[in-house]
Amino acid sequence: MKKIYFFAGAFLLSSQIDAQVGIGLNNAAAQKALHVSGASTSTNIPGTGVNVVTPTVRIEGLNNTNQSITERLRPVSATSTGDLVLASLPVIPLVMIDAISPGNAETDYIANAAPVISIQTIVGSNNYPLRSFSFVLAHPSIVKFGAVTSFEFTTPVTLLPIVDNSSRIWGTKFRFTTAPAGISTAANAYFGESLQGYTNVVNNASTVGPYYSNSEDSLYLPAGSYTVEVSAYIDTQTSATPIRVANGLGSDTMSIVAYPAQ
Repeated sequence: MKKIYFFAGAFLLSSQIDAQVGIGLNNAAAQKALHVSGASTSTNIPGTGVNVVTPTVRIEGLNNTNQSITERLRPVSATSTGDLVLASLPVIPLVMIDAISPGNAETDYIANAAPVISIQTIVGSNNYPLRSFSFVLAHPSIVKFGAVTSFEFTTPVTLLPIVDNSSRIWGTKFRFTTAPAGISTAANAYFGESLQGYTNVVNNASTVGPYYSNSEDSLYLPAGSYTVEVSAYIDTQTSATPIRVANGLGSDTMSIVAYPAQ
């Protein structure tokens, strides 16, 4: 009994001094506050296709029962060195503009009262920015971008439907104007392009819109500060009637959501 008592006392004294506990280690000083050493093994449970992997580490305080109901659940991840960490939130909304998400300061990313209007009178492809959004990534993340943008096509002056039977290409796309080193901010570095054809006469009937372009893309991005620009695009032919393009007369939504990868 004396030996057991002495060992327990030495253990407590060591814990109080170093605040570290080592299991399966030859040296007394653990590398972490709790360090478990041992090679992992995997044993099959016959007939189940399930393996039991050892060693198993259980931290009784690290569970959803003891977590405050006011906090969001977070996954526990293992680093490459074997450290258990409480991971970042699995989904982080960075920008969310729509009519149904609670707490939105905006419901339409292009205000209906002041739509963006571009009168295209030249030939060829034309990009024009609609709006930019800035955000910060605290961790490397997979980031999903999504924009639904309304278009209306009319003649520039009379605002009447165009009936010249000319086909046009139109849509939306994204590009970065600010990004960490290694991420292109070139004027032509577009991603998430959603382009489609537009013919203004079908069965001798014409229409002006609104039409909708839905641009989406997902990128793996490092931590840092970003500004993404949403641009509209129109391509007309040499013989085509000049066209007035109005964006924002419908319901326009924008979302940027991050899925932390580390």
